[in-house]
Amino acid sequence: MTGGTGSIGDVLVKDSEVSSVSSKNLIVVGGSCINSAAATLVGGAKCTSDWTTATGVGSGEFLIQSFGDAYSTGKIALLVAGYEAADTINAVTYLRTKDVDTTAGKKYKGTDQYTASLVVE
Repeated sequence: MTGGTGSIGDVLVKDSEVSSVSSKNLIVVGGSCINSAAATLVGGAKCTSDWTTATGVGSGEFLIQSFGDAYSTGKIALLVAGYEAADTINAVTYLRTKDVDTTAGKKYKGTDQYTASLVVE
């Protein structure tokens, strides 16, 4: 390591293992219907219309939302999920290629890998 900067590489943790990293900032990928870590963030395993009611995200859409103190005080859990798998892929691509404010309480809703907007509630 030169210059004091380095990379730890990819760190993947299954939702069933989230307690082992709960003291860190987290990126939770996938909807609450299939991911128990996501379910914790949105208040339960929400599928189809229940997912839409809980998140405001419907068919053909995705969500990138930051939750403060969800797993650990002072840490962020960033939920990156779509209505369906293809929408989640769009959310991940958007997050990787666009500027996203991950401050606690920020919520983005999008329709494709190029288009999302900040939701003001």
